[in-house]
Order: sequence, then C-alpha cells, then structure tokens
Amino acid sequence: MSRLPLAVYGQAMLTAVGEDGASSCAAMRAGIHGARQKKLWDYTVGDDLFSARPRLHQWWEGPTMLAPLATPVVQQCAALARQLGLVEAAAPGLGLPVLVLLPPADRPWRPANLEALVMDDLARRLGGPLPAGSQAIAGGRTGIAAALRAGEALLDRGQARACIIVGVESFLRQGIVDHYIELGRLKCGTNSNGFIPGEAACAVLVSRAGALPAADQLVIEGLGIGHEPGLDGGTEDAPVSGDGLTHAIEQAMGQAGVPYFDLHFSINDHNGERFKFKEAAVAATRLDRLPPEGKTRRVKGYFQSWHPAESIGEVGAATFPCLLGWAFEAGLKDYAPSPHALLHAGEDNGERVALVTRFQRGGAS
Repeated sequence: MSRLPLAVYGQAMLTAVGEDGASSCAAMRAGIHGARQKKLWDYTVGDDLFSARPRLHQWWEGPTMLAPLATPVVQQCAALARQLGLVEAAAPGLGLPVLVLLPPADRPWRPANLEALVMDDLARRLGGPLPAGSQAIAGGRTGIAAALRAGEALLDRGQARACIIVGVESFLRQGIVDHYIELGRLKCGTNSNGFIPGEAACAVLVSRAGALPAADQLVIEGLGIGHEPGLDGGTEDAPVSGDGLTHAIEQAMGQAGVPYFDLHFSINDHNGERFKFKEAAVAATRLDRLPPEGKTRRVKGYFQSWHPAESIGEVGAATFPCLLGWAFEAGLKDYAPSPHALLHAGEDNGERVALVTRFQRGGAS
C-alpha cells in the first residue's frame, strides 16, 4: 500500500445467513450455520448435499445469477457513500466506480465471457452505464490485491473520491459440485475433509484513510502476497509447506509495522479443507513469538481464528470483501479482540494474500 493507505468506510453482504452486512456478521459471530440440504446431488451416497444459499424469493443457477446477487450490495454501498458525503447528493447513478471480483479463469463451468456478461447485466440492473473506472477482476479469493491497486489508481487520478469493491461467486451448480467431489475437496457423504458449497455477494466501500476524519474506518495498513508451491492442498512432489502464506503475512506485517504478537485474531478463508488450517498453523509456528516482556499480550492468551465459511459456505471471489466487512463490523460493534486484525485467503493456483488492518473510530488520530 502507499504512504496514504486505503480504508474501508462501510460494507454490505448478501449471504446464506443475512440480507445485509450487519445481519450476516451477527450470524457469523453467533456461529449460525446457513447450510441446508438442497437440490444438489451427492452421487457418492445418493442424497442431497448441504449447501449455503441466500434466502431469495427466486433462485436459478449459472453465471446469470451473479449480477442479481451483486446488485443489492452495490446499491447499499452507494447509498452509504452518499450519506457520508463521498458522492454528491445530486450526482446521477452510482456516482463512484465499481470493481467486481469474479472467479478466476480456471474455475470449472466458468464461461469465457463472464466479465462482460456480469458487467453488462450489472449496468442494466443499476439503470445505466457503470461509472468510468469500473472493471471486472477475475482473481477469485485473492483478487483483492489487484482490486486495491486498481482502486488506489482511481483515487490517485482523481476519478472518484471512493470506489466499491464487490466480490460475487456461486458454487451452487451440479457440474461444479461434481468436479470438486471428484477432486476430493467437497464435503459429502464419503468425505469430511472438504468445503460446503455456497454463494454470496459481499462489498466494501473504500477510500483514502483519513478522507473522512469524523467517520469510522478500517485502515488497510499492510498487504502481502505469496505463492504456495503445493497449490490447493499439495502433491507428492510438492507437499503443503505454508511458504506462500508465511511470506504474505510477513510482508503485510512489515508494511504495517506490526509484529505477530500484537495481532490478536485472524479472519480467513478456512472452509473445512485441512490444508488451509495446516498452512495457517505452519505460518503461526514460524512467526509467533513472545513479546519482550515474556508473556502474551492477547486478551484470551491465544490467537483467535474466525472463518466465515462456517456460516456462509465456500463463496470464492466474495471471500475477501467478506473478511474486510466482518473486520469493519467487529470494530464498529466493539467485539474485535484488538484494533489490528490479520486477514488472509488463498486461491487454488497457489496465490496467497494477507492484509493487516486497524479499526479507527471517527475523530481518533
């Protein structure tokens, strides 16, 4: 990040446990599970799979579902931007660019023209062309790094005072769940080491830190990127090493100037697949040390791990906006264990991204 970092000023979510950010975060905090047995077939035992689907009046599957999922959360963030004064009240349309995180190109059953399809449909549903600077980023869970860079460039050029970063993805399609069952990565009747498929749209309102001194903000103080040689669970030739996540966290901490022992909790993409927990455990073993006084500074004496997928299922590209949104909400509602938080996620191609954030109350220096 630059010397003037970015900050989150608000969030919105549409998940299996809530139709807005506040209710989704409350449900995740309470450990409410949004998964139910739905009409996705588990051929390994001949029964319906558990999946996490938002409670919408209508539901269909496929890429045409993504824009309808993203539209309400974009609208909620746009309304918040007007309330905060980041967009002039008389400005037409959204008034600020939208950066849309989508599944990566190698996701199964993903059409090659997904970016154009979603952006065109989103513009139609929002009532006109998207503001200049809007773009789709096919980065999946780790696309947040590219989105933050793109948002920073928009602010540097003076194209807008803020932008909306929205992630949207759905795993609720029979061909997709069949693919991951065959890979041994989906939780089903014959496999407990796997994820529950879900779908969601999560968005954050982003501007410069300090742009609104009177507003509460989640400052993004450090960003790190690493690469895991074992990709999505390791192989015989490249077992899970935790190297990528360790490097990403080290880089984010160094940029933020925050040692690991001053991080009390993490919000991450742990989804039930063992390799994600293993990578995090390896990274913690390498990085966690006692502070100079020789005793822990953590409120509960140990490092807490929060994982939204427990409530909302595996949501791919919506993951990192969800992590940022929950970190913001936890600070806002005063239940975060500390002002600083560690956020991290990984994509199947081995990319790992970590952020160190700090919640700051409006008016605080």
